[in-house]
Amino acid sequence: MEATLGILMPFLTAVLILAIIFTSKILRDRSKNRLIEKAIEHGRELSPDLFKGNERPKLPKDPLTSSLVTIGAGIAIFIALYLFFDNQLKFAAFGLIPLFVGLGQLAGYLINRKNANKAG
Repeated sequence: MEATLGILMPFLTAVLILAIIFTSKILRDRSKNRLIEKAIEHGRELSPDLFKGNERPKLPKDPLTSSLVTIGAGIAIFIALYLFFDNQLKFAAFGLIPLFVGLGQLAGYLINRKNANKAG
């Protein structure tokens, strides 16, 4: 019984987290719709901001930041797997994949920056 629960708990936790997120979104939308209905019933003018979503403005994607985050994730995965599997490099080598992807992104960023400086 304990082994079954040990296997199922991470999946049940993920499903529970998703259910909480979606339920709170549905309740928030329902509350907003009730507010709009009440305002229309009482003849109130509605602000256009009320109909806009809670969208955050998207920041421009910075390739330098992206590459550094990927490199950091690769290093973290490498160290975690190395320590978790009793100092065996064969498992820790999976952390090298995001590390080298990040290094490739960094190289691409540096090359593009160098070419942009020459052209401009």
